[in-house]
Amino acid sequence: MTRIWKQTAAAVLLTSSVLSFSSVAYGNTSNVNRSIEVTKAELNRSTTHYVYPALEDKLVSSNSLNSSLNSAKKNYQQTRNLIASSTYSSSQKQSYLRELDALYDEKVSKGMVPYIDAYNYATKYLVPIMNNINNAQSRNDFATVEKEYHKLSYQLKGRTAILYRFSGKAARDLLLEQYKKPADAKRAELMVPVTIYMKTVKINDFLAAGKLIEAQAAYNEINVLLSSLPSSTNNPFIAALLEEVAKAKKAIDNAANPLQQEILNSKIANLVTTLNAAQSNIATLESTGLNAVTVTVKADAKPEDVANYLGQELFNNVVSQLGVTHVNGFTPLSPEGLAYVKALVPGADSLGDVKGKTISLPLTVNNGVPMNVDFTITFK
Repeated sequence: MTRIWKQTAAAVLLTSSVLSFSSVAYGNTSNVNRSIEVTKAELNRSTTHYVYPALEDKLVSSNSLNSSLNSAKKNYQQTRNLIASSTYSSSQKQSYLRELDALYDEKVSKGMVPYIDAYNYATKYLVPIMNNINNAQSRNDFATVEKEYHKLSYQLKGRTAILYRFSGKAARDLLLEQYKKPADAKRAELMVPVTIYMKTVKINDFLAAGKLIEAQAAYNEINVLLSSLPSSTNNPFIAALLEEVAKAKKAIDNAANPLQQEILNSKIANLVTTLNAAQSNIATLESTGLNAVTVTVKADAKPEDVANYLGQELFNNVVSQLGVTHVNGFTPLSPEGLAYVKALVPGADSLGDVKGKTISLPLTVNNGVPMNVDFTITFK
């Protein structure tokens, strides 16, 4: 009887042990399955936190996503740990982990995290630069505009790839529309004005170093760009920039005129010498003031010689020897230029036609740097 009792008790204990183990094992895998499903659902929702608002033209701030991101990271890691410590077979564990890792990579590593990075980049880099530029433009602070323009160009050329790296087209398009597109437009808007401003700075540096020809070359480059500027009518920044250009031109003129005038004085003296040496039997030429000469026609000169001297020799030598490039804006020996000169002394074929008259020719001479002068000729 005792032996039977012991056998029965042992059987009961064995059965109880088996049932107890099976319950624990079942409970373990059931909890893991539940955790996996909950975590997968949370990971799948990760991108919706910023994509769904974007569909309604709303960008979600990075700060508002931090709690969701932290929760997703925490639960993902906890679920991985549960899988690793579960009673699943090794192959089952690897299968579940691969599935979870792939979902995390898609929704978090390539979704929410790079979206947060892109949003932070746009608001912490592009926005401050744009604000600095706009504020500097409002006070015509060209130096600051230039500095911030270069910062903006650097960002747009090398760093804005971060704006394209996250999944979710609606949010990506909206982020580009609100931040990159205005930055691109601002850079395009400022490209020519900043270039012009930089050349005005170069002009001042050249003049300070006594490099007049280089300063004039820089100004010529500015002249080419001026037609690309927007209208200054309703644009105070452009209007102020044009004032800077005018100051640069005046600085060049102030530096150029003394030197260029010396060159012109020397050329006028040479004109007098050479023309008198060749034509003194018809008329004599004398320098009688700044950019002024007096022609005295010989009384016994032949009429045809006087006509040739007045009609060709005098003006042609003035043009060739003084470095004249324009007469009243016309090419000197063009039909327009010649017509303009003839209109000053119509019918001037003899001494009587011009005697006692004074004409003033608005000339542009270029002996290294263009200079506008009024060249006066008096006939005696």
